Amino acid sequence: MDNYEMIEKLMEKADVTYEEAKGVLESVKWNLLDALIALEKEGKIKTPEPASYTTKQTINEEAETIRKNKNLETFGGVVKSIFTWIKNVIVKGMNNSLCIVDEKKQKFISIPLTIFALFLAVAFWLVVVLLVIEFFSGCSFVIDGPDLGTDKVNEFMEKIRFKSGKTDSFDDFNDRK
Repeated sequence: MDNYEMIEKLMEKADVTYEEAKGVLESVKWNLLDALIALEKEGKIKTPEPASYTTKQTINEEAETIRKNKNLETFGGVVKSIFTWIKNVIVKGMNNSLCIVDEKKQKFISIPLTIFALFLAVAFWLVVVLLVIEFFSGCSFVIDGPDLGTDKVNEFMEKIRFKSGKTDSFDDFNDRK
């Protein structure tokens, strides 16, 4: 490589003028590597940011999202995600129950929500008639469980009651648990 090519190469790598490149190369006896080091020491070349590499295995959230999306691209992945969702709904339904409580706020019947939904699907009109009878007999309904047994759900259930007379709150039921 002749001197002109070395100057051109240094100008390309270091982003310096022709005169600066020629002067640095002459001062280091036309050694390109030494010229780059000299320019770096003068601050005319940006030093690379420190990089690190680790073998520690961590799950990158973006990589996990990409992996999940790739699973949804195939028919099998879509079917698997649907069955996973159905399984989660069934488990939540089995963990939470519809409780029928009497006027003394004691549990009369406790039915898991999944079983209740199956009864609704199989014998809808029978379930509706039984619910109406329960409403008029003075009983009330409370959702109990870790996922759906919240105050908001039970307040809504209390609003739609057909019971006439006293309207005890579901808090009485929670106190008797």
